[in-house]
Amino acid sequence: MKIAYRISEQDYMNAHDLFVANEKPLYRRFSRRLMPWLGAFVLALQAFFLIVEPHRDLVLVVVGCLVGLLLLYLGFALRRYFRRAYQKDHRYKHDFTAEISDEGIHVVTPFSDSQLKWNSFVRFLESANIFMVFVAEWNFIVFPKRAFAPGEADQFRALLQHNIAPPN
Repeated sequence: MKIAYRISEQDYMNAHDLFVANEKPLYRRFSRRLMPWLGAFVLALQAFFLIVEPHRDLVLVVVGCLVGLLLLYLGFALRRYFRRAYQKDHRYKHDFTAEISDEGIHVVTPFSDSQLKWNSFVRFLESANIFMVFVAEWNFIVFPKRAFAPGEADQFRALLQHNIAPPN
């Protein structure tokens, strides 16, 4: 099957959401979700202590606020990293063509021509709108489901399930 598509920013951010939802080990996923809340809590605690004890040591207030802001930022940093990666990468402003067969996936862009055999993929993820096929832990290809003709998404899923070993 042959598909042609362009990856939108929404597709790429869907990839972020899918990546985070399936992140291993489990503690990383929870720590990413917990960091913004913890940062907001530290900032609120600093504000509370300033109200209760207005003549507190200014250094402690500044350090506490910086820690709170850092935790708040780190909670959203991965999403920002994905968005910035999409915006900086000029390949996403052009069409991709992928030919999917029993041998692998042949992806052609204005900048590259890659033939990837099935054994080069380590895992895949699927959401309602996209497929993510991973060559390494942080290296993946996004295939929007809208690029497939009716029934082709099911064929692609079957190829992925048959050719890519499930992660241990």
